[in-house]
Amino acid sequence: MLSGSLNDVRFAVVDTETTGLSGTNDYILQLGVVIARADGTIEEQYETFVRRYFWRPGRLGAYKVHGITRLDLLKGIQPTKMLNRLNKYLANTVFVAHNAKFDTDFLNSEAQRVNDTVNINGPLCTLKLSRALDPKRIQSHRLRDVTARYGVVVTRPHDALADALATALVLPHLLRSHNINTVEQLTSHFGV
Repeated sequence: MLSGSLNDVRFAVVDTETTGLSGTNDYILQLGVVIARADGTIEEQYETFVRRYFWRPGRLGAYKVHGITRLDLLKGIQPTKMLNRLNKYLANTVFVAHNAKFDTDFLNSEAQRVNDTVNINGPLCTLKLSRALDPKRIQSHRLRDVTARYGVVVTRPHDALADALATALVLPHLLRSHNINTVEQLTSHFGV
């Protein structure tokens, strides 16, 4: 599994945009992945739309939130290719997401639909890390509010790559706030 220094750990920061909130009944429309280090170094970024053939009105979900159109989806890749590409990014990395349960539920449902798996190491949830710093829940822990607290600018909220990048940029702040300096300390925060 993980060994060595925290500086050697690579994080696959993932965000999905979806048709709704149910991991079992809704679908992924867009995937963003940012490969980052604990110090905030960004090594790689990837985004794709996921090809869908939804022709019924309303099937795209909250268009006013994510702005994804049917034309965007036609330019996307098949769910199996999306999962294959994602698994390549997840190899030898720690999966990170803001509200990791949401994203892992969707990814696992997508994988189940096509008889595949998602190889998640972790996950590490930045939402849980943020909430743990505020046990009385005085502050909001939505991604836009967490990024604002740490001075991270999000240019396109509810875009998978922009949200993954924002999460990757707040991750070093959260690791420092929790005094996470070793791999052992990091793994104690795994789970959804």
